[in-house]
Amino acid sequence: MSKLKIMIVEDESIIAEDLADSLRTMGYAVVDIVSSGEEAISMAAEKQPNLILMDVMLQGEMDGVTAAEQIQSSLQIPIIFLTAYTDNQTLQRVKATNPFGYIVKPFEERNLHLTIEIALQRHHYDPITLLPNRSLFRSRLNEILSHKNQASLGDLCNVNESHKYQNFPKIPIFYISLDRINRIKVTLGSKNGELVLCNMAKRLKESITGIDMLARLEAAEFAMILKPVEQKEDAIDVAQSILDVISQPMVLEGYEIYITASIGITFYPLDDIEVDELLKNANAAMYHAQQKGGNNYQLHKSEAVVISLEQLALETNLRNALKRSEFQVYYQPKVNLRTGKITGAEALIRWHHPEKGLVSPAEFIPLAEETGLIISIGEWVLRTACNQTKIWQEAGFFPFQIAVNLSRRQFIQKNLQERIIKIVQEIDLEPNYLELEVTESLVMQNEKAASRMMKSWQKFGIKISIDDFGTGYSSLSYLREFPFDVIKIDRSFIRNITADSKTEAITIAIIQMAHSLSLRVVAEGVETQAELDFLRKHKCDEMQGYLFSAPLPKSKFEQLLKEGKKLI
Repeated sequence: MSKLKIMIVEDESIIAEDLADSLRTMGYAVVDIVSSGEEAISMAAEKQPNLILMDVMLQGEMDGVTAAEQIQSSLQIPIIFLTAYTDNQTLQRVKATNPFGYIVKPFEERNLHLTIEIALQRHHYDPITLLPNRSLFRSRLNEILSHKNQASLGDLCNVNESHKYQNFPKIPIFYISLDRINRIKVTLGSKNGELVLCNMAKRLKESITGIDMLARLEAAEFAMILKPVEQKEDAIDVAQSILDVISQPMVLEGYEIYITASIGITFYPLDDIEVDELLKNANAAMYHAQQKGGNNYQLHKSEAVVISLEQLALETNLRNALKRSEFQVYYQPKVNLRTGKITGAEALIRWHHPEKGLVSPAEFIPLAEETGLIISIGEWVLRTACNQTKIWQEAGFFPFQIAVNLSRRQFIQKNLQERIIKIVQEIDLEPNYLELEVTESLVMQNEKAASRMMKSWQKFGIKISIDDFGTGYSSLSYLREFPFDVIKIDRSFIRNITADSKTEAITIAIIQMAHSLSLRVVAEGVETQAELDFLRKHKCDEMQGYLFSAPLPKSKFEQLLKEGKKLI
């Protein structure tokens, strides 16, 4: 991890050198020692320290308080004052600069160390990268917008509304997310993940010009405010530079590692004039970049994101669909490849719109995720599927297991763990007849919380399956890390096993590995007899796919159970 970089501003050289030695002993990095206010301003801009220890009284025309005011205004570098002066006038001047601390000479080394640590904690700097955090970033952005709004208010009064802001300097706000960094954390450990974050923060600070503030928001996400630009193209050039800088390889544990990033860009005042809305816009644009595969940037286009009437109507109808009982659960059979019998089903939601008819899940699930409606919809699917399973079991179709998918938005619910257990208890379904399906990307968004939840469910008796296995980056590692019971081989492998020898070999290896770990294997998307024969030959446990049956509404699925349909 990075060392805290400190610059000393002190005009007595002996005191300055002693102070530098003490700081190095404490584990800090001293990047420079200067003796005047003028030099402090120029070297702060050049060295970009994380913290400045500033003597109040300095040689020359500029004292430490004046130098601090200018540094704070232009660079937002935190400052701790060191002084022998404690008169009220000096204290009032110091207080007006909003310092991070004030130490009266002479002082003990431990008091200096404590003041530095408390100051950094109190002002919420990110402890890993030593960058400002989200709170400090929002404060700086608020400060900039407040100043710009006041400065431009008079000018805007005489501007035609349709051309408002177009000719004003634009402030770009970037939202930067490192792509798939969790694969590094899982494979090489969390400490190496932190080293990546520190390295990327260092690269951005040292290589990108025109930055007003760079901050770490959370996880592998950074935010950046640029100095005002005249044209959007100027910000696009910076975005491309960021992608180039981040994509340069780095070495960890002897491995050459490549990182990419997704960048969302929004502009003040073109896209909005409120801090939270600007951050939301930049985040949405970043998410769009991720959806395009990462390693690219996307602009928030205020003209293009005006929701069409059709989209607005779809969202309104989606909000009412649960109340109007327009959703149905369809069931796709899961079949035992040894006996040919139906052993259970995967529950899949379908929306029967009163005017549009059957709406594709690909159309409404992303909208449900975006609006948060997926939480109530997902809970309804879980409750409906568990209740129906209990009904079928009591009707004699036993044993019968139901598999239900969990979405990304559901998985970050604080009470999801308890909600699922409560639903199972209320329905009085034996927990081992419920299987929760999760994906790699879902569990990797918060590994510790995911592991804790899954272990709790497993202890209760619920089964856990990893969906779309083979499509992620960290599959082998997370089989060790998380308590899975079932592996579902992704359909992209199944449809190629009879045509591609490498896919065939990988599929065989997955089945053998899963069995060695005492995991059940389910093949998804089986559509041909050749695929079925291959899976049977290599002792895959179960399958689902159109070769046996498409997803069916409750009544038609029940008919399969009554007929006792078997896989031949």
